[in-house]
Amino acid sequence: MKGISINREKLHEVKMLMVPYDSRAVMYLSYPKNRITFHADKDEIVLSIPPMLAIELYRRGILPQDEYQSFPIHVSGKRIGTFRVIDFRYSNSHFRESVTITMRKHE
Repeated sequence: MKGISINREKLHEVKMLMVPYDSRAVMYLSYPKNRITFHADKDEIVLSIPPMLAIELYRRGILPQDEYQSFPIHVSGKRIGTFRVIDFRYSNSHFRESVTITMRKHE
């Protein structure tokens, strides 16, 4: 299964700090590769990820909030180009919570 990195961060390795069940515990949430899907062609990538991961990517600045700012993307360690976010959509399904982020090549 191929992995994707945005701004040099592997999405399946992003750890999100959670509220602990005990004061002595530290808890993190991360998503495996099978919860992170994407389709890439020569100029566009359509990424589907869990909403909490999308929030974390924006919170950390991995995905920039500035629509004109571009960022590098790697697939399985190979750089495929510099992209910009052009669309962000919520799922229309109650059975699968995900957001779809479309990115277009910018070089």
